[in-house]
Amino acid sequence: MSSNYLPVTDADRVLWLNNFSTRLGQYRVALGYTQADVNSVIADADMYAYTVQMLEAARQYTQAMSSLKKQLRSSPQQVVMPAMPALPNIGNIPGVVNSGVFNRLVIMVNTIKQHGAYTPTMGTDLGIVAPVIPFNPATMTPDLNIRLEAGFPLLRWKKGDADSVNIYVDRHDNNGFVLLRHTVRNTYLDIEALAPNTYTATWDYKLRYMIGDDEVGNFSPIISINVLRAQ
Repeated sequence: MSSNYLPVTDADRVLWLNNFSTRLGQYRVALGYTQADVNSVIADADMYAYTVQMLEAARQYTQAMSSLKKQLRSSPQQVVMPAMPALPNIGNIPGVVNSGVFNRLVIMVNTIKQHGAYTPTMGTDLGIVAPVIPFNPATMTPDLNIRLEAGFPLLRWKKGDADSVNIYVDRHDNNGFVLLRHTVRNTYLDIEALAPNTYTATWDYKLRYMIGDDEVGNFSPIISINVLRAQ
C-alpha cells in the first residue's frame, strides 16, 4: 500500500493528521463514513500531536537538567544554583486510542481512493496525493561512498534517474582529475596498482551523472581514501 503522500518528520505528520481529520468530516457522507469514524480519526490526531509535543517538552527538560547537573558538578565558580527546571506540562492527556495510527490511516486512504465518489480535488484537500517533484537534471548530485575491498577502493552510489556516471580520479600524480571510467552500474572497484616503489597513496574521487551522452548536474563531493600496496 503506497503511502508516499505522508510527510517524513513528526512535526509535519502532526500537521498532515490535523488537516486530514478536519477535511474528512466534509466528505464523510460522500465516502460512506459515519461521524464516529471521523471522531476516531480526530482522536488519533489529538493523541499523536500530544505525544509529539510531550516528547519535545521532555527533550528540552532533559537538556535543561543535564546542563544543571554539569553546573552543579563541575562549575569553576561557586555561585547560587539556578532554579530547578519545571517538569513538562502540556495539558491533559487526550482520550486513549489504539496503536498503529498511521497503519490504519493508510488502509483508510486506500479505501477512499477506491471509492466511486473519490475525486482528485478531494484527494488534494485531504492531503492524500503525493507531491509532484519536477525532474531537474541541473540539480542532480551523486551521493558517493567509498571503502576498501580487498585493499582496493570500492565506489558505490545510487543511479537514480541517470543513465550512467562518469568517474574521475586524482592520484596526486600532477595530472589532476582524469576520467577513470564511464559505467552504467552503481559500483566500481578501482584495481589500479600503486606506482613503483610506492607503498601508500591518497586517491581522490568524484562522480558526475550522465543522461544520454551528456554530463548533467553537479559533481559529487570529493572523497579521499588511503590505499596501500598489496603484500
